This record gives sequence, structure tokens and C-alpha cells, in this order.
Amino acid sequence: MKPKKIASSTAREFELFDELMPVRRYKLLLQTFLKRRGSGARQAIAESLGHTRSFVTQITSPAYDLAIPAGQVHAILKLAELTAEEERIFLEAYVEAHPERATEIYAASHRALTIALPDLGDAAAQARLETLIRRLAESAIESFVDEARMRQPGRAA
Repeated sequence: MKPKKIASSTAREFELFDELMPVRRYKLLLQTFLKRRGSGARQAIAESLGHTRSFVTQITSPAYDLAIPAGQVHAILKLAELTAEEERIFLEAYVEAHPERATEIYAASHRALTIALPDLGDAAAQARLETLIRRLAESAIESFVDEARMRQPGRAA
């Protein structure tokens, strides 16, 4: 997608969209969330991650191109004390900006469960059994996630 150039009132041109917009979006979200924590938030994150405050400023400021390392995203979100909804919004924006990191990001926030199934000797029956178990698991997960959301502070029961 070729960016559209728009002339401003000062005759300067700026790009309406560029390839860094998705990165800027998640950084603006994180910056907003960190402001709630107060002035020491970036320093606390820097100390917890073993980085300098300058590094944390660069990975949280839309003015810098430096991406948040995928391996540190969840630690930063935990330190930022986001709600589940804020975390979901941030992770969607992060993965939009860095789709190649999606597996690493979501693997860190989800647990996997493996179930041993018997070989039924019938491919159609095996497929039906696997589909039934998958649907049952998805339904149970959805029910528990909804219940957990309702228990969050500030939400009506």
C-alpha cells in the first residue's frame, strides 16, 4: 500500500499511513496504560527486566522504531498491571504489527493440554471423537473465561 501524502497548512507533507503505524499503535496503548502507574513505571520495568530506563523509553515510545522484544512482552504487561481486556487489546495490536511473533506471544499466554486417545480403528469414528472432544473443550474454556471476566473488579455480575 503506497502512503498518501497530505499537504498541511504549513505546506509540509506528512504521510497519512506508513509501515510503522501498527508499531506506533501498540506503543501508544502501552504508554497510556503506563501513565496510570505513575512516573516510576518505566524505571520499575527497567529494573525488573535488567535494562536501562532509556531502553524502556525507546520500546514504549511511539517516537522510536525499536520494537518490544517478544520474549519480554508478557513481563512488561504484568508489570504494567493491565486488565485482561487491556492486555487483549494490546496483544492484538502487537501481533498486528509483528505477525511473525504471534506464535511466541500466544504460546506464552496459553497452556497446552494433550490427551491420549485410543485408536478406534475407524477413521470416521476417530474424527467424530476428536471433533466432539475439541468442541467440548472449547465450550468449557469459553464458559470459564466468561466467568473469570465477570469476577474482574468493576464488572457487574
